[in-house]
Amino acid sequence: MVEPDTARASSLLLVDRGRFLLAGRPLIYSEQRVLLRLTGVGGWAEGSETFSAAALRESIEETGSAIRLIEQEYTLIVHSPDDIDTVAITDEPGPVALVYRRFGTTPFEPWSEEYQSVAPIAVYAATLDDTARIVARDEHPLFMWIYPEQLISLAEADEPLEFLVADGAQIFGQLDFDTSRTIVRLTDSIQALVTALGPRSYGLLTEIAQMSGTACLL
Repeated sequence: MVEPDTARASSLLLVDRGRFLLAGRPLIYSEQRVLLRLTGVGGWAEGSETFSAAALRESIEETGSAIRLIEQEYTLIVHSPDDIDTVAITDEPGPVALVYRRFGTTPFEPWSEEYQSVAPIAVYAATLDDTARIVARDEHPLFMWIYPEQLISLAEADEPLEFLVADGAQIFGQLDFDTSRTIVRLTDSIQALVTALGPRSYGLLTEIAQMSGTACLL
């Protein structure tokens, strides 16, 4: 499905009690606002590393915790909103989706025809073995727990941080900034996946949010 020498990466939908944990990139400041960009915990595979091995390593490096993958009956293969297939993965724990992400697109247009490159990103659903900690401060100084509905809204537009927190989101980490001026933006492969699925993303995310009891040790 993916050639061995292909650049590839993994991303995690980390779930607990109906919410997803996303990592915050370093803040971007301007005169009018503070921009907090959210992404799934994850990163590029190293050498011959499998997608699932990369997911485990990145989780330990970024959250300080190992993970338990949530078993999937099938995996979505997402090339674009109009090109989505399903397959069964048998040689390793299957991700929720394999997203052929287009790099270099503008915000909120992850499937634009104007892009710089494409790479397969395996998006896994998983639970953490331990409480997430800030262990890669330069890369992810913040983490945020958000609900499926909030994740879907963020795939479509920026949201004020205070609005999300008032609606149940939880943020922790290096909170030395003006939260009243902060807006939140979802980026990367999870945003591309939610955008590609459209209305179907709600059913997928709510199902995953309720499946934490079926996780297996990785």
